[in-house]
Amino acid sequence: MKTKLKVTLGIIGAVLLIGLANSIYIIEPDEVATIECFGALKATVIRTEKQDVVSKGLNTYESLKDVKMITERGLLFKLPFIDEVEKYIAKYLTYTSTPETINTSDSRKLDIQMYAQYRIENPAVYKMKVGSLNKLNQLMDDNVYPVVIQSANKLTFDQFFDDEIMSKMMEERRQELNKTLVVQYGIEVADIGIYRKNFPQSNIASIEDKMSKEIQKESERLRAEGDAYYTKSTSETNRIEKEIIAKAVEESAVIRAEAEKQALEIYQASLTKDLDFYRFIQRMNAYKDLKNQTIFIGQENEFLDYINGYR
Repeated sequence: MKTKLKVTLGIIGAVLLIGLANSIYIIEPDEVATIECFGALKATVIRTEKQDVVSKGLNTYESLKDVKMITERGLLFKLPFIDEVEKYIAKYLTYTSTPETINTSDSRKLDIQMYAQYRIENPAVYKMKVGSLNKLNQLMDDNVYPVVIQSANKLTFDQFFDDEIMSKMMEERRQELNKTLVVQYGIEVADIGIYRKNFPQSNIASIEDKMSKEIQKESERLRAEGDAYYTKSTSETNRIEKEIIAKAVEESAVIRAEAEKQALEIYQASLTKDLDFYRFIQRMNAYKDLKNQTIFIGQENEFLDYINGYR
């Protein structure tokens, strides 16, 4: 009897443990979830700061108006064996489009590829309208991509490479998209942009040729400007050189004339001071010039009297 009681209590305890284990679930900070009861949505676990937008999305659909919003995280409770919990990652996901060739407003072609960062904010609407990541990617292709591409077609080629213009346009598109995506599909786009811009392969050869010609034209222009500058600089240098030389010659002539004038004045002053000394010097110079030479001079020659000191 006691054995049967123990077995019964053991079974009851096991059932209670299994029921308890099936009545709790854990929601991490980076997760959202839906709770279904017999296949019908009864509650959704969301982020606290998104209650208003989630409420608006739930009220958009008649079948979701009675869905309860839960903002708590961590250990939560549900009806065991009845309620079904489905969790969704609430981290940002990345969408990358396929390359697309567009025509800018000034009729120039570009291959572009865009990206978007988004996450699930209303899991109840997401589960009902989307349901899987494959369909989510298709949703982004159908809703996000066309809006961005159509906006990009309105830009000129130069505007397409202006970061300020592109950032403003992308932010406007993001806000417009979220008005529809959050309410109708339960997802919100946090960032959107074009990260790859290339020239179409068919245009690369002509673009390279055009760029080569422009580079050649620019190099010829720069070379011509350089030659003109060199000629001008050379002419200016030659002119300055001639002016400097002419001025130097003029100044040297003035200095030389002044020096000769001063020498003559000194010479004349020295003659008036000591005429006999001057005659002595002249006689010595004459003797020096007559060294190792033989000359014949008559007695009546005045020079003979001069060198012998008669004068």
